[in-house]
Amino acid sequence: MPSYKNRQCHFCKSDINFIDYKNVSLLEKFMSQYNKIVPKYYTGTCLKHQKKVSNAIKNAREMALIPYTPQ
Repeated sequence: MPSYKNRQCHFCKSDINFIDYKNVSLLEKFMSQYNKIVPKYYTGTCLKHQKKVSNAIKNAREMALIPYTPQ
């Protein structure tokens, strides 16, 4: 079983403050194969950026850029 505690936030490390809902390729990295939002203890993001990622995914779903269910 891999250790998830040693991960560092991708967005803090890259100094990214704004997560765009139109960047679908980035958002798909934080979704499971069933199009569910992956929890922060799997992705390694901090709480602040995890909330921004989840809001961006929800906005992208509203704008029909990402499907709600797998195809």
